[in-house]
Amino acid sequence: MTEELNRILVVDDNPEILNDLATLLTIHQYQVDTTTSGCDAIRRLRKVCYDLVICDIEIPDINGLDFLEKLRQHNWTQEVIIITGYLEQDYFLRAIRLGAADFISKPIDGQQLLNSIEAVKKKSLLKQNQTVPLEDFEEAQLSYVIDPTKFSQITINQIMNPFLSQYLDLSQDTLNELLICADEMLTNAYFHGILELTKEERTQEFTQLKKIISQKLTEPAIASRRIRFTISLNKEKNSIRITVEDDGKGFNYKNWLQQLAKPISINLDCYGRGLTMLYHLSDSLVFSKGGRKVEIIRKLPSRNAE
Repeated sequence: MTEELNRILVVDDNPEILNDLATLLTIHQYQVDTTTSGCDAIRRLRKVCYDLVICDIEIPDINGLDFLEKLRQHNWTQEVIIITGYLEQDYFLRAIRLGAADFISKPIDGQQLLNSIEAVKKKSLLKQNQTVPLEDFEEAQLSYVIDPTKFSQITINQIMNPFLSQYLDLSQDTLNELLICADEMLTNAYFHGILELTKEERTQEFTQLKKIISQKLTEPAIASRRIRFTISLNKEKNSIRITVEDDGKGFNYKNWLQQLAKPISINLDCYGRGLTMLYHLSDSLVFSKGGRKVEIIRKLPSRNAE
């Protein structure tokens, strides 16, 4: 993937959606090609070096999982953003493991899609560094205290990737899942814990939401709050622990954990989206301090297992 992330292929069997997305992305200076066929998308990828693919989860000739699998089989490095109206749990988890960069719900919010592309841009800049095996250490830890007024300047990928790469040789699947978990934990702490945004505020158009956040951060009681982020590698337990704690008021996490334990479809909204990811992508999910502190533990796979 190129640093600029300029060339995008959009795959959807609905010509109107294709036209709308192509118009939106072209206005924002992206080079866009479109196709209504997954098989045609594969053919195009053999000939053109696209930076990003935006693909509907269900297209007539190939589904999103098969599409992702073919990209992996060919060792193609394009990131893929999946567009979906409904996402089953098993599909969601396998798509993440096959390298799906993000999921955009239908009806498509243009600003959400642009934000997702921006996040993928930052991810593409990350470089794998030479590793220092964890076997040389008993435990390694990285901690940050985050000022909410500077939260928008923080990219969790740029914090975690160098640290993890220094000690571990992780598969891209595992690294993707850990980065997604950490990002969701921090985002929830910021929007729900620090800013205490209501559902109505969170669903505002992007420009209006920025104004709401800016106004809240002028309030001393909110600006003085902090988010504490810690990631620890433990050799003896062969695990990674990520902890995020905020100075907010907490929430009814017990009710959410009960809902997450039920075999239902993936919830991509509000608390549900983030907690669903944490629940299914970690080996342990623990809340404390009234919901202000959340901790996940992920066991490290052996290289042979990968």
